[in-house]
Amino acid sequence: MNPITSSVASLYGQSMQNASRAKSMANITKAANKGENIAEKNDFSYNLDISDAGRAALSNEQIKVQKNESDKAESGALSEKAQDFLAKLKEKYKDYDFFVTDNLDDENATAGATKKYSVLLKPEELEKMANDEEYADKMMGKVDEAVGITKKVEESGELGEGVSFKKISIKIDDEGNMRMFAELEKMSEAQAKRAEEAKEKKAEEKAEAEKAAKDDKGDEEQSPLTVKRATVEADNEQDFLAKILGINWDEIEAVEA
Repeated sequence: MNPITSSVASLYGQSMQNASRAKSMANITKAANKGENIAEKNDFSYNLDISDAGRAALSNEQIKVQKNESDKAESGALSEKAQDFLAKLKEKYKDYDFFVTDNLDDENATAGATKKYSVLLKPEELEKMANDEEYADKMMGKVDEAVGITKKVEESGELGEGVSFKKISIKIDDEGNMRMFAELEKMSEAQAKRAEEAKEKKAEEKAEAEKAAKDDKGDEEQSPLTVKRATVEADNEQDFLAKILGINWDEIEAVEA
């Protein structure tokens, strides 16, 4: 076979092969349209160029998902209005520590308290107060009444000799119900005097480090300070006052202060 004849035969063979491939692809497409299952192994990989608009769309979807995740995580957080209202309460009632908690009976709820009086609010109650000024004034009026009772009995001496309030908490649940809690301490006159002297000495020790070491040695030779403690809790002012004045200190054992 001469070179020309060979070339023609080769071209003819390739054409036939391409035609055969085209026919096979047509058959496959036809079968797929009829719902026939054709399993083909795909060993190809593709490089797809994404337009700027496409990237922006994907970016927006991602931001949307992240935002939803964030909203879900913060579902129990206070609204901005409630947060602002809480800040105003703290500014107006400087003698009170305010705490927002889901568990009013949690002993650690007031762990960061720095003042004698604490007000504990359920989140739902704070939201309600933030949205109803008249209701908020009413509730804080009740808080002031409860605190006023403790101040009155302490200043009048009705608590008894050496008795004082260590901590007072007003708890308001999500239905506006209020509970009052008080922790009281009792020291003998001699113990109270020693406690006051120790307090003054501690202030001096901060300024005189060398003297502090000597004073500490002297403290070790004295018997430890002791105190009697009692707690009272009630749902209204009348019961609260009755329980405070009804404490029998003689039945309470003294512990180290």
